[in-house]
Amino acid sequence: MENIKVRIGIGIAALVWLTLALLAGQGFSQVPLRIYSVAGTVAALVFTLWERFIWKWKAVRYFTGVPLVAGTWRGELVSSYVHPDGASVPPISTAIYISQSASKWTVTLFTGESKSISEHAKLIHDADGRWRLSWQYVNTPRPGVRDRSERHKGAAEVYIGSQPGEGLEGAYFTDRRTDGELRLPEWSPARYSSTESALSADGFNHASPFVGDK
Repeated sequence: MENIKVRIGIGIAALVWLTLALLAGQGFSQVPLRIYSVAGTVAALVFTLWERFIWKWKAVRYFTGVPLVAGTWRGELVSSYVHPDGASVPPISTAIYISQSASKWTVTLFTGESKSISEHAKLIHDADGRWRLSWQYVNTPRPGVRDRSERHKGAAEVYIGSQPGEGLEGAYFTDRRTDGELRLPEWSPARYSSTESALSADGFNHASPFVGDK
């Protein structure tokens, strides 16, 4: 996707440059073409640096306001599911790993019984000033629980708290007609591959996703 955007941008720039050159009577001189080639390379490099690094600098985010949510969040999932005997499901310890660039987000959610990976994710700035992360996912239960929990799809979204301790809070629903809440107050910049490793790790604290947060 990044390469496609770069190529489209360079292609548009090339078309504009060639049009202006022809209107000015410059024709297809080799010197302007070389200049364009260098400019295109520089533009591609700048775009790549922006996509991966520059956007997250505090000085840049001070003006854009974009929150930095990359890392591992942990907390709990509260399901609406009710067992056949009428008993509700207790809160489930949960961890979410978020990968973030300037235009792409990937969300991986772990519980003790399953893992879900986002198919589409986006960061949204609402009219009321709040930011939320929304994604669609596929959930794959562990083999030992598939007799009672099948592979399924769903969607989720969490709001990003602007105060210490608020973390990520939101909701999810599945194509199995179940839904629930997500509460993830703790954050770590490290990446963990399972709920067990995240829950047993030290170094989690309250995140400061916005520039100026304390």
